Amino acid sequence: MEELKIDYKFNLEDFEKMEDIEHSYFPNENITPAEEVLKWYEKNSLTCIGVRNSNNEVVANVNILPLNKKTFYDVYDNKMNEADIVDSQIEKYESNKEYYLYLSSISINKKYRNIYRVITTLLKGCIDLYKLLIDRNIKIIKIMADVSTEHGEKVCKKLLKMDYIRDTTHNSKIYCADGNNFVESINRIMKFLGK
Repeated sequence: MEELKIDYKFNLEDFEKMEDIEHSYFPNENITPAEEVLKWYEKNSLTCIGVRNSNNEVVANVNILPLNKKTFYDVYDNKMNEADIVDSQIEKYESNKEYYLYLSSISINKKYRNIYRVITTLLKGCIDLYKLLIDRNIKIIKIMADVSTEHGEKVCKKLLKMDYIRDTTHNSKIYCADGNNFVESINRIMKFLGK
C-alpha cells in the first residue's frame, strides 16, 4: 500500500502540479495560475493542504482562503470568479478574530481519485488545520464554495451540509454555510474519522 502524507509546505513547482490536476477537472477560466496561488500562500501559509505520495508528489489538495468580506460577497453574488482573486484580498489569520472562508478547488489526481485513503488523508489535513484555528480562537462567520463538478457538489451538500445559493456565469454553483453549521459538520466528520 502506497504511503500518503499530509503536507502544508509548498513551492511553485508544487502549485504548478496542482494547477495541472485542476486542468483535468475545471474549465480554464475557473483556474487560478500557479504563480498567483503561490502569492496566496505567501500571504497566508495556512491556505493550502496537500497530500503527497511516496515519490513526494502532490496528488491531492484543497485551498481554504480567508477572504476579506467584500471579496467574499463579490464571489457569493457572482460578481467575481475565483480565478480573479489576488493575494491582497486574502487575510492573514490573527488569533481571536472572525473570518469569511472560501473553500477553493478540491483537486485529486485522477489516478488517485477513487482511493479512499486519499480523500480521508485530505480530510484529516483539513481537520488539523481547523483545530489549529480553534486553538487560536479564530471564528468562522461563513464558508463558501464555488463548485464545478458533481463530486464537489456531493462534498458541499452531503459532507459539509452547505446550502445551494446560485449558478454562476462561469458554469459553476455557489454553496454556503454559516459558521455554526460548518462547525457542526466538522465535528461530525471528526467523530467519523476518530480525530
